[in-house]
Amino acid sequence: MQPKLEVLRLFLEALDVPPTIDTVNERKRVQKAVYLGQLSGVDLGYRFGWYIMGPYSTSLTQDYYQLAEALATSGTPTTKNFRPNVEEKLKAITPLLVVPAGVDLSREDWLELLASYDYLRRVSEYTHEQALERLKNQKSHVVAYVDQAVRALSDYGLLKAA
Repeated sequence: MQPKLEVLRLFLEALDVPPTIDTVNERKRVQKAVYLGQLSGVDLGYRFGWYIMGPYSTSLTQDYYQLAEALATSGTPTTKNFRPNVEEKLKAITPLLVVPAGVDLSREDWLELLASYDYLRRVSEYTHEQALERLKNQKSHVVAYVDQAVRALSDYGLLKAA
């Protein structure tokens, strides 16, 4: 397996995100988990633009298809691991990727909300009000839980100051 694909596999594994990409929801889960995982300070070099389901990386798409093919053909992945400090950074934000109690969203939709709100604030440099308006217009299926997403991102020190 190519080293970059092995790193992607380890990254997803550290975040407790399966590398399966058979459905749109599974691909969305991988996209948003990698976006959020890179916020931990472990930068894999994927850059994201805004798309229908929020932050999206074309190069990540190419890599996770290659990873799926490599896993299907090679069988058992290697037993390599990240250095402990890298693993710790990723494990520290893993609870963020779990849907909190009282939030009636799938994991994929929760990750879409977190990543989208962060992207609008961090990359697009929107105010909270501007981000909220964009989410209301484009992501009505998740917007009811913006307050919980803001709180979660803040709790993990990922939210840019207002």
